[in-house]
Amino acid sequence: MRILIVDDEADIVDMLAGVCRQDGHEVTACTRSLDALNHVDREPVDLLITDISMPAPDGLELVRLARAKYPDLMAIVITGYAARYPLDEVLGAGASDLLLKPFRMEELRLRVGLAASRLQTIASLRAQQRGLQEISTEMIRGLQNELELARRLAPHPGDAASTAGR
Repeated sequence: MRILIVDDEADIVDMLAGVCRQDGHEVTACTRSLDALNHVDREPVDLLITDISMPAPDGLELVRLARAKYPDLMAIVITGYAARYPLDEVLGAGASDLLLKPFRMEELRLRVGLAASRLQTIASLRAQQRGLQEISTEMIRGLQNELELARRLAPHPGDAASTAGR
C-alpha cells in the first residue's frame, strides 16, 4: 500500500514511517503539509496518515484536499487534542479513522490494516460494478437486436390490409 505520512515533528514521522515500512508498505514521509500536497499532485496515495495540528494547511484541510484528488483515499488522522477535534468533525473532513495520542504502534498497525481492508473492499465492489455494467450492456444489446429482428419480421400495417382483401 502507498502511504503518505505527514507530521511537523520529524521524530514522529520517522517512527511511523519505520513501522509502516517494516510491514512492507511503500512510504513517503513529509514534515510539511505543502510538501505532502505536492506529492499527492505527482503520485497516487492509498493511505494518508496525518497529524491534525500543523502549520497551514492543517491535517483536516490536508485530508480534504487529498481526497478531492483521490476520493477512495483512506486517511488516519492523529491528534492529542480529542476535545478540540470531535470525531464527527474529523470524519466530516473525509478521514476514515482517528488515532488519539498517545498510542501504541500495534494500534497503528491495526488501523493501517483496517484501511487496507477497506481499500480492498472498495476495489472488489468497483470490479463487481464494472462486471455488472458489462453484463447489463450486453443484455441491452441483445434486447435491442431482438427488438430489431421482431420489427423486421412483423407484418407492416399496409400488409395486413392487402392480405385481408384477398
